[in-house]
Amino acid sequence: MLIAGGSMLVIGFSMIIYYGVQLVNRIQQDEKLKVDPGSSLQVKQNITSSQGAYVVIFPDFEGKPTVSIKDPSGHLVNERTIEPPIVLQPFEVVQPGVYTLIISNPTDRVLEPFIVLGDQENVLVSATESVLAFTLLIAIGAAVAVAGAVITVLDKRRITKMKQFGDTTDLV
Repeated sequence: MLIAGGSMLVIGFSMIIYYGVQLVNRIQQDEKLKVDPGSSLQVKQNITSSQGAYVVIFPDFEGKPTVSIKDPSGHLVNERTIEPPIVLQPFEVVQPGVYTLIISNPTDRVLEPFIVLGDQENVLVSATESVLAFTLLIAIGAAVAVAGAVITVLDKRRITKMKQFGDTTDLV
């Protein structure tokens, strides 16, 4: 059990690291978007479900850029000032169509964001399911490893007591 639990832990951690590296590679290899100082950038995406979502990641983060979402008719759906370098935000889709994400850069430096905009299922659920599955694998692996360690310690104590009283019939 100790070996099986340890193996599950190693597999779980390696899968999280592998998919984390895949995400970082995707961010680094995708076309770099640039937002010049004092200007803004628009990203458009057709959204057909009842919930949309966006992810904005800044490798070099500075200042407090603003992210706005507009619906197909141009009405503001969501607006947020970004403080952490990674923002993941769902929003309600009033009508299906082309939604626009606008990033405003109030700083005096060029910002290079990585942006994903789309249906909530595509943006959030796939990432959440993967992380949940790998985390569950790690938790189960840890539980099996702990159970194996406890069994090993208890068996060692039993063998020591058996030797103390001269009983070696169970020992191989």
